[in-house]
Amino acid sequence: MPLETQEQEQQLTEIYRVSRAQIEHHDNAVNQRVIWLSIGQSFFFNVYAMLVTAKAPTPELLSKQKMLGIIFPIAALLVAIFTLVDVMAGMYYMRKLRLNYKKVTDGSSHEGYYPMLNGNKFDRSFQRISPIAIPIIFIITWAYLLFIDHSK
Repeated sequence: MPLETQEQEQQLTEIYRVSRAQIEHHDNAVNQRVIWLSIGQSFFFNVYAMLVTAKAPTPELLSKQKMLGIIFPIAALLVAIFTLVDVMAGMYYMRKLRLNYKKVTDGSSHEGYYPMLNGNKFDRSFQRISPIAIPIIFIITWAYLLFIDHSK
């Protein structure tokens, strides 16, 4: 193998390794954010359920209970929105990494040499369902509880 070809192969290997490591890092970060969101939302739902189903408070605590009944859904809604934005930014960055790798390798993913960098388009579309859908479900739920249920 000529020296020039070996150097090119080493460069491609290094670019692949670095790109793959960055994508794995951001993919793990997205997964952690969804887990944190789910854990945090369980706390918010638990507190909200206790506020709603608690026996009638004393008159001096009634205003505090009403205030908490609004504050917790707002906080939970904001957490879900921020998590969705964060997850979308992570996925966008992973896309940029994948496209940068493809550009550097002249449009070829070199699948013959290495495993696919981030799966094919079909795989990636399924990988995005949970990280995007879970925050959206929480956003819809809290928006309903805050804007529709509280107005009754």
